[in-house]
Amino acid sequence: MTKLGFRFTFDHIYEEMDFEDMLGRLLAYESEHKANYQIPKKYPPDPELGAWVAAVRRIGRDSIDATEREALDDIGFAWVSKRKCGSKFMNGFRELKSQFVRELGTDAEFETLDYQDDFKEIWGKVLSANTESERWLVAQRDAHRLGKLSDARVAYMDQLLGLDWREC
Repeated sequence: MTKLGFRFTFDHIYEEMDFEDMLGRLLAYESEHKANYQIPKKYPPDPELGAWVAAVRRIGRDSIDATEREALDDIGFAWVSKRKCGSKFMNGFRELKSQFVRELGTDAEFETLDYQDDFKEIWGKVLSANTESERWLVAQRDAHRLGKLSDARVAYMDQLLGLDWREC
């Protein structure tokens, strides 16, 4: 938080905010919405609360202070969000990944695949069959080359086994 009272980023919100204050805000949210603590990450009426809850989940139950963990457990805090990110990036990523899984077939087939050759062939089929996914993939590559793809998104892209997405 700056001296002006404006926050430019929520990167360290868990460490910066008073736990008791945030717990109170969380309880007020739950009292009003009865949503099993499924607060949107970008909650317009209280963006700090949404970001703080996301940070708590990202840090994880086993990694936060024991007293704070107990307080969250006592209120029945949902440690795993049931919400899915609806960003254009995540929607494109999930769609591309599901196309790959459909083309791949069953898990049993996955065990017999030759990582390099078979995966390249499957990705070729997926991308030739869906120009929208191919355009999305090229957009991610271009964003990466320009330094505009976050480390988190690069990590997601690297999960696409056998796809050299940086060179597509």
